[in-house]
Amino acid sequence: MTGHDPAVKNGSDSEGEGLPLQQERAPALKLVVQLCCIAAIEGADMGLLPAVTYAMSRDLQLRLTQLSILSLSQAVCEASAAPVWGILADRQALQRKSLLSLGACCQGICTILLSNTDSFERMSLILLRCINGAMLASLKPLCLGIVADTTPESSRGKIYGYLQFCVTLGVMAAASIATPMSSIQVLGLQGWRMAFILFGCFAILAGFGIHVCMPEVSRPSPAHGKHGCALLVELRKLGSFCAKPTFICLVAQGLFGSIPWNAFTYSTFYFQVNGLTNVAAAALTTLFQLSCAFGHVIGGVVGDAMARRCQLHGRPFTANISVSSGIPCAFLIYTAPHQSFSYYATFLVIMGLASTWCGVGVNWPILSEIVDAESRSGIMAWESALEGAVAACLGNAAVGFLAQNLFGFNLEDAKAEGASGEHNAEALGKALALTVVLPWSICFVFYIFLHWAFPYDRKRMEESRSCRKIRSPTPLKLGVAAETVESP
Repeated sequence: MTGHDPAVKNGSDSEGEGLPLQQERAPALKLVVQLCCIAAIEGADMGLLPAVTYAMSRDLQLRLTQLSILSLSQAVCEASAAPVWGILADRQALQRKSLLSLGACCQGICTILLSNTDSFERMSLILLRCINGAMLASLKPLCLGIVADTTPESSRGKIYGYLQFCVTLGVMAAASIATPMSSIQVLGLQGWRMAFILFGCFAILAGFGIHVCMPEVSRPSPAHGKHGCALLVELRKLGSFCAKPTFICLVAQGLFGSIPWNAFTYSTFYFQVNGLTNVAAAALTTLFQLSCAFGHVIGGVVGDAMARRCQLHGRPFTANISVSSGIPCAFLIYTAPHQSFSYYATFLVIMGLASTWCGVGVNWPILSEIVDAESRSGIMAWESALEGAVAACLGNAAVGFLAQNLFGFNLEDAKAEGASGEHNAEALGKALALTVVLPWSICFVFYIFLHWAFPYDRKRMEESRSCRKIRSPTPLKLGVAAETVESP
């Protein structure tokens, strides 16, 4: 294992060929704050529907299957639309700040319109959720691409951590504001409708602020130009992504790694079945979310520090540490029913602080390093789409299926036995443990492969850049030309 890579000097971005000098420095605080507001929109949307589900289902007479269809429809549309936004950004069809503003404002309008729905049968509810998901899909890949273009390779994890911190805060804000508001009357409206209006207005204001205040980050013109069949060009680009072992490893681990995070939605129910009060169960869930928020920031900082110490293996090692820390914590939580509040709280905090490093400290920084600047939003979007599609189709359904069909969980028995039914607590715990430990173990294996895949793709990228510099038609002085050819 080697130390610092000579390709990175003085913290500069080795992928910054053709980019202005100011992009070698950390992004301005104003830009980071604006991107954090966009990230908070994504988190608020994630937490809003679960927060108002009870009141909304009661007022609109929605069944559980219909609520599941709403969530599934939005998730599938979000995964399907993400590559479209990434392609528009990479082809520079519009400025990225315009795309962000459009996505945020349209998502806010859809959220406000959702407050005016009065039935499931008219299909307007499903249609609005689908459009909402399609607009929401623009936010993550565009923000990640902007951060990659304005931040040196060795510092991207920290900024990604700030963004994910704000996503988690958005989830918590939606839960803490919308849940108590949902069942009361606010200004003559049902509370859940007012919650949709409130968070929709926040998205519109954030989108308007992006359009007015955010400077557009300059980028090199796309190498593919705007000629030829766009579909064929993008399919070839996707093929080039799939030819990179690093991309395959990250997508493969994401297909499994997304399952546990959806399974955690059953954690509150698990604590209730284990005899904890509703207040205690809610406190544990909030504590875990808060730990995850800080864990994202820690993961970004740790990933950056490891990358500076060893550029080719530092981030893969960060993933190995994170996943191997989360697996035993999850096992000890879900295979030990009827423990004390402090027991569960201890392992939840450790898991939240340590198991959240992979996205911000590993996946996103590495994806930004294995492609040219003109393809960063696209590769982020494709990775999110492929991972999100599986999460939408599996998600928490795996826990319910395993608990009921494999381990014998029975809701009627739970009602008869009370909240602390021994059999149901054990069955639900085993289902959660299996749904978390097995997928994360597979993730760990793919992150081991990353120790080979990432250096291989980095080497190919450096060779490709060297060839482009040699073939560059730009007239150069002899001394400068020789220095350019010899640089990695």
